[in-house]
Amino acid sequence: MHLTADKFVKLFLECKGGFENIAFSYVNDPDAAKDIVTDSFVYLWEHRESLEGEDNVEGYLYLCVRARCISWLRKRQAAMKATDIMKWRIETGINSLSGNETSDKIFQSEIMGILQKTIMEMPDITRDIFLASREDKMTYSEISGRFGISVRKVTSEIQRALAIIRYALKDYITK
Repeated sequence: MHLTADKFVKLFLECKGGFENIAFSYVNDPDAAKDIVTDSFVYLWEHRESLEGEDNVEGYLYLCVRARCISWLRKRQAAMKATDIMKWRIETGINSLSGNETSDKIFQSEIMGILQKTIMEMPDITRDIFLASREDKMTYSEISGRFGISVRKVTSEIQRALAIIRYALKDYITK
């Protein structure tokens, strides 16, 4: 099949919504689903010459959307694992500093002071997204909606906040 611009636009208009529904069923995030489908169509257009002789372009697009969903889910899983590891390291660091009740309180208050100061010194958007995630217990998708940004940006800002905290607490975290 020779994919002309007209055929591509027609395919895009006819199939975009259906592919977004499929992507959403995998990732359960409407913004990510839209990004995945858009990226898949861009990839199709950029590689249209390699599809010469391909009759089932919709099937090809489905496989492309599916692969991108898997990739997105793996990245999300890795980000969540990194967050869990960071929480564990902070808790372990605090626990390892424990000796007696008085020193516990001193170290905990010192660490909490550093943590609060670090959070307050973060760039506004980074701090607001981090606090929405941790204090308000909002999901990445909810944060995305609140701030009008993509889920990818939310993930990036939370990773940035954790890196800032990790650096500020480097002397207290055991590896």
